[in-house]
Amino acid sequence: MRHPIKNVVFIILDTLQFNYLGCYGNTVVKTPNFDKFAAEGLLFENAYSEGLPTIPVRRAVMTGRFTLPFGGWQPLSAEDTTIADMLWGRNIETALIYDTAPMRLPKYAYARGFDYVKFCPGHEMDHITWKDTPKDPALKPEDFTAPVKVNILLMEVWDKDGNLIDDASTALLEEIDCYLRFRQGWKSDADSYVGVVAREAREWLVNRRDKKRPFLLWLDSFDPHEPWDPASIWEKKPCPYDPEWDGNPLLLAPWTKVEGRISERECEHIRALYAEKVTQCDAWIGRVVDTLKQEGLWDETLVVIMSDHGQPMGNGKHGHGIMRKCRPWPYEELVHVPLLMHVPGTEGGRRISTFVQNVDVGATIMDAFGLLAPEAHLGTVLGIDAPRLDDVQGISLLPLARGETDHVRDYVITGYCGMSWSIVDHDYSYIHWLNRDPSNAEFDELLENPYGDDGPSETIWTCTTGATQEVPSEDELYDRRTDPFQLHNIAAEQPEKARELLKKLKASIGEIRIS
Repeated sequence: MRHPIKNVVFIILDTLQFNYLGCYGNTVVKTPNFDKFAAEGLLFENAYSEGLPTIPVRRAVMTGRFTLPFGGWQPLSAEDTTIADMLWGRNIETALIYDTAPMRLPKYAYARGFDYVKFCPGHEMDHITWKDTPKDPALKPEDFTAPVKVNILLMEVWDKDGNLIDDASTALLEEIDCYLRFRQGWKSDADSYVGVVAREAREWLVNRRDKKRPFLLWLDSFDPHEPWDPASIWEKKPCPYDPEWDGNPLLLAPWTKVEGRISERECEHIRALYAEKVTQCDAWIGRVVDTLKQEGLWDETLVVIMSDHGQPMGNGKHGHGIMRKCRPWPYEELVHVPLLMHVPGTEGGRRISTFVQNVDVGATIMDAFGLLAPEAHLGTVLGIDAPRLDDVQGISLLPLARGETDHVRDYVITGYCGMSWSIVDHDYSYIHWLNRDPSNAEFDELLENPYGDDGPSETIWTCTTGATQEVPSEDELYDRRTDPFQLHNIAAEQPEKARELLKKLKASIGEIRIS
């Protein structure tokens, strides 16, 4: 007999790299709450987001449909049917509590259909709201970047004569300035971005929801996304993961290639600040989970914790030579995401190796509410044709969680729409760069670039200011068994395998486009 699921709590964190969690093998970064959650629930070892970054991931989860072959950073359209749309007219309360500012760009409408919406301000892409707020003169942007110390560090922003390096340096200081104007009222860790979102979620669970009704709570925290401003920054204490650092706190770094711009020591410190933010997220999300248990909701609530993507943060396996999401490069550190689930009535402590995608999470939430059943359609209500989900492409993970199957996908696809496609299976990963070269006649024009020769139609493709659509000129093949972080391209050594995976990748994109 299946254990009934009454409620769903979906928790998505932004830019949380899977291998910074203890339950995914990290032995340095402290994540006791995530680790306990995994020990009591399900951990997916091979979860990948398909279309990247922030906005496409959320669109895919909300609709249960792939975005990579169709469009990237775009508003919800009238043709999109979301989970919140499907819950219209049903006795299920819905709440969106978030600080992910890209979701509320003008006319983007990602809060559409939710009964209760609470936006918590100040994070990236909302930081400009505070640009005219009076600022404490003691807070100077230049004190949160690398100083001019030619013999010790590279200069993130300044040249050896103390001049700004380029326009990106000016933009970086302006970005930091906005954050300082918002952050100058910081009093405690409860004022952290994730702390505020978690507090609002707990308040809704305890005091605001209708306790007689089932519910969907979508908690969307933009942490541990930059700025890298954990508590140690504002308390003026050493970072616990880099106590020897004696330079300025590096609140942000340029959205550039690392070489010649950011030293390895600076990259190490940035990763340490990021690790501290991960630990901070762990603590606050742990409080939300505790609240679910205290409210007696645990045994009747599906709880999902995941990230939209990871983060490039330096050389080699840390970021393939870039800092922040400034290139459309779908390497492992970006596309492989943590995914943890608590499914009432299922055995905990299981690690699941089959491949899954973020669209499957959307389908799982729909399945938990019975929305995938043919009889779920409400028909016409008040003269309005209720939304239907006839075209969901995701696969519900509930049968997997309940032991009814042990397999979902043999491989996954991922990438940036119109810029890069990738396919990942247990043995290999292959990246195909869409360089929009019209002389490359071997590829079908429609599948090669759905936008045509002019490239992507979106004016935005990432939230990282100053990012460029630069991609390598040659496709790449990697052996995941010996090179999981894709450091040694073997495409030239194994051309037949490269052709095989490219053919499979293009066929998958084509199948999704016509499904």
